[in-house]
Amino acid sequence: LLGEVIPAGPGGPAGPRGNSAQRVRALHDTFTVPTDLADTLTGLDGPVLLVDDLIDSGWTMTLVARALRRVGAPDVLPLALAVAS
Repeated sequence: LLGEVIPAGPGGPAGPRGNSAQRVRALHDTFTVPTDLADTLTGLDGPVLLVDDLIDSGWTMTLVARALRRVGAPDVLPLALAVAS
């Protein structure tokens, strides 16, 4: 376990359950990669496994992967333990 990406606000992102554009807008810039994790990611030469317990729309996973790539993760491989129906 390298670390956790944390929601920027208390309690995590809580946005409307609308269309994709509304979900992305609600989640945009809500996750922060802690400095110690960012420092670790820049030294890696292989992919990072991003694990989420439950995905609904997939936007949280997408935007967290984007944040990880922006701070230096070479590649991000997403893994969802369950998909909401």
